[in-house]
Amino acid sequence: MQGDGGDHSQVFERAWVSPLIPDCLREGLADVAGEVLRLPHDCPLEAPQAGDLVVLMADEPGAFVFSLRLKEPGGKRVHVAMVTGGGDAERAAAIARFCMADAVVDASEAEEDMSSALGEIRRIGQRRGPVDSIDVLLARLEERMEGGARELAERVARGLSDERERSFVESVTDADTGLFAGPFMAYKLEEEFKRSWRFRTQLAVVLFDLPATSTLEGSERARVFGEVAGVFLNESRDIDVLGRYDDTSFLMLLPHTGPSGAKVLASRILASLARIEASTPLETAVAIVAVPSVGVERKDELLDLARMTLVEAWASSGDERIRVAT
Repeated sequence: MQGDGGDHSQVFERAWVSPLIPDCLREGLADVAGEVLRLPHDCPLEAPQAGDLVVLMADEPGAFVFSLRLKEPGGKRVHVAMVTGGGDAERAAAIARFCMADAVVDASEAEEDMSSALGEIRRIGQRRGPVDSIDVLLARLEERMEGGARELAERVARGLSDERERSFVESVTDADTGLFAGPFMAYKLEEEFKRSWRFRTQLAVVLFDLPATSTLEGSERARVFGEVAGVFLNESRDIDVLGRYDDTSFLMLLPHTGPSGAKVLASRILASLARIEASTPLETAVAIVAVPSVGVERKDELLDLARMTLVEAWASSGDERIRVAT
């Protein structure tokens, strides 16, 4: 983690932080606030005073609604920073902005570059004058529209709590397996691929093709997909990302893993998949692409290489059904 080599001036008298905030960020907040206090569980709305900073974790229950309540018209004029992390960071950041959060900080980026994260928080305390309230923003909207802006904003605000309860994860989940769905896996592949190139860390991308799953129907389909998902989950680590990439293929993203480690994992998974009972045998082929790699500089190039490697795998048999791209 890089230290904050920039401005160390304290722009807030107090910073109130959620107990879920990463320790490195909590310690770093001492550079921007005179006191760093834990947000009390019993009276979180009453504790912060005008001008204070409140730092929340986006994935804790009720964080977005709490941000809106802190920013209610006629309120205390506190500053809110929302910390995002995990697979839904981009979407969480967008909703945090709508919920009037003054700053959004990515937890993983803060670990790598604390100065940037603190700079984002410091800027909201250095702004001249109070942050515009919801009433002011709605007035601006009404100037640009023929009316109804307030009603629209209120409907969206009411829907936020329902959206939170439904959870981000549910909206990016494959219905058959409970794993991440294809569009979200494409986003995560882009994210992990860029991180691998930026920090020059190993990333193994493993593509499993199970064409027999397309023939399954009814209760057998539900059972087999559930067992397939269980195999992948049992073999994955907390840092791995896995999902159903399309109708018959599954994708695993293995950070900090080279081709040899990925091949060992793929062998275990194939052995487990072979034990699943189905009306059509679950024959499987596997393609492994490890990056950073010469000639693979974009996500699309990685996917093209994975598909070509998968064709080679299907042309083989036995252990050769697991092919590592070269």
